[in-house]
Amino acid sequence: MVFMTNGDDIQKNSVLWMIASLPANIASNPMSTLIALYILKIGGGILNVAYAITLASAITIPSVFLWGYVTDLLNKRKALIVLSYLFTSFLMLSLFFIKNVSGVTLVYAAIAFVSAANGAPMNLLVMETDEQSRWAHNFSTLQMISGVGGTIGLLVAWAVTGVSTLSVLLLVLSASSFISAAMAAMLITDPKKIVQGPSLYDSAHMFIYRLVAIPNIIIRIPNPQNIKNFFRFHGFASVEKRFVLMFYLISFVFFFGTAIFNTEYPVGLEYRGISESLVFFLMLISMAIQTIIFYYYDYFTKHHKNKVIAGLSLLGRGSGYIFVGLFFVFFRGIALYSGNLVFYIISSGIAYAVYYPTSYAMLFNTITGKGKGSTMGIYGAVIGLGTLLGALASGWLTVAYGFGLTFITAGALMLACSYMFRLLPKS
Repeated sequence: MVFMTNGDDIQKNSVLWMIASLPANIASNPMSTLIALYILKIGGGILNVAYAITLASAITIPSVFLWGYVTDLLNKRKALIVLSYLFTSFLMLSLFFIKNVSGVTLVYAAIAFVSAANGAPMNLLVMETDEQSRWAHNFSTLQMISGVGGTIGLLVAWAVTGVSTLSVLLLVLSASSFISAAMAAMLITDPKKIVQGPSLYDSAHMFIYRLVAIPNIIIRIPNPQNIKNFFRFHGFASVEKRFVLMFYLISFVFFFGTAIFNTEYPVGLEYRGISESLVFFLMLISMAIQTIIFYYYDYFTKHHKNKVIAGLSLLGRGSGYIFVGLFFVFFRGIALYSGNLVFYIISSGIAYAVYYPTSYAMLFNTITGKGKGSTMGIYGAVIGLGTLLGALASGWLTVAYGFGLTFITAGALMLACSYMFRLLPKS
């Protein structure tokens, strides 16, 4: 892999430029919830929300490949990051003037497309602006900034919607993304000298930090031969074929069930009379706890095997989803919200923060040799397909069976994943 640095002029403060991403993370984290609530506000329904999120998810997948290619082609890290933040700001601002569902859906898809442009250059700059010995630390710092920004974003959303409207929140988030564009223009300097460096995939520790910090990673597009080799299990360590197939199946089911729940969850709260401000407050508490768990991940998990950790975290996530669904079936008002405050935090705060890095660690420790990027590309396709189908299915399930049974279904899928982890053979 090729990296560019400033040679002897490596930035002494290699963390300062990362601060430019903070306002952008503040702007981006509340967006999926905001879009769902905004569509309801302008007269849309459950299926409209599902279709909007499905389209944005579908756009994101090819966008990651495209922007990764553009990043390598242009070698203009700063320009891509600044333009990504700037156009995201303009698109968010345009939503303030759009009052029809189709327009909001298309703009949200455009935001997903433009936002993906900063993932590749941000990741590469982490490696290009400091020595290799500090890469893991710097990826951890970028992860922390992302988590802090996301938490602040939900705090801002909760505060603004408590005293004003979603439209005003759109203006605030747009301004926040614009601030990131300005900060990136001032703080980021493109590296100039090209040098050789080792592949990111050669460090499991650093790779996991990168995945947690920015899920839209650069991965090689798998060609037909890659896929053929995958199903012949070339490029894997000495591991039973059953392990590989089951792990990919578990991952598909996990993201399918997660998308079913997340797509309609804020919509369900709104339908049950929970205010927009309280919806964002719930997300805020969950995000804050998730960030803390990410930070202390090693402390919580160092004495247990990944297989056990993943299974237990999925058990907690599935149970949390099911109890959320039961509260939607049997309760209203303060009782519904109180139950969600407990069980949503368990499932989406604690359990998710434990499962996410653990599952990627298991994947990374399984693949060896050549073709790692292509294997990750296939895994990304599995995730993307699960998310797309889950978002689409969520709307149909909710219309047919209601919010409660839809969330219980998502929980049952998580429990199925937990059970499948118990059946995984040793690798």
